[in-house]
Amino acid sequence: MAEGHAQKSVSRSAFLELREEQQLVHNGYEFLDEKRVQLAAEMLRQRTVYRELSGRFAETCERAAHALLEAAAADGLESLQVHPAKPLSDARVTRDERRFVGVALIAARFGAGGEPGEPPLGASGPARDCADAFHAVVETGVRLAAISANLERLMYEYRRTERRVRALENVILPEISSELATMEEHLDLNEQEEVIRVRSIRQRE
Repeated sequence: MAEGHAQKSVSRSAFLELREEQQLVHNGYEFLDEKRVQLAAEMLRQRTVYRELSGRFAETCERAAHALLEAAAADGLESLQVHPAKPLSDARVTRDERRFVGVALIAARFGAGGEPGEPPLGASGPARDCADAFHAVVETGVRLAAISANLERLMYEYRRTERRVRALENVILPEISSELATMEEHLDLNEQEEVIRVRSIRQRE
C-alpha cells in the first residue's frame, strides 16, 4: 500500500483522499474488533453449554452401561438379542439455525421412532430401561454434536477475524499514518517554498 501511495503526486487533494481512506480503514478496524469481542463472548457461552452437556453425556453413557448389565443379568444375553428395538424409520434429527455475526449456529434435537413391538415372553423391565437409557445417550449426543459444531465454526471465524484485525492494526493503519506524515511534511515544505518564492518576487518588484 505504501508503494502505491508513494507513486501519487504529493498534493493537497491526494493528502485529503488518503485521510479519507484512513478513516474508512479505521471504521473497518473498529467493526472487526467489535465482531471479535462478540465472537469471544459467544464462544464462552457455547463452551459453558458444551461442558454441561459433556458431563450429562458422560452420565447417560454410564447409566446406559449399568442398565445393559442389569438387563443382561435379569433376562440373559439371548433374551436381549431378540428384544424388539424401537423402530427408527420415523426417527428425525431436527435442528434450528440462527445467524450470529455471520456465523450459522445450530441447535439439534433427536426424535425417536415409534414404540417397540411386544417384548419376548419372560422379558423383564430392565430390558426396556436399557433401551430408554441408550435412547438418552443418543438424544444427549445429538445436542452435544451441535454445540461442538458451533464451537468449531465460531473458532474458525474468530481466528479469521483476528488475522484481519491484526493486519489492520499492525500493518495497514501504521502504513497509512506514516504515508500521511510524509505527505504532510512535503506539503509543508512546498508551502514554505511557495511563500519564499512569492516574497522574492515582491522584493524584486
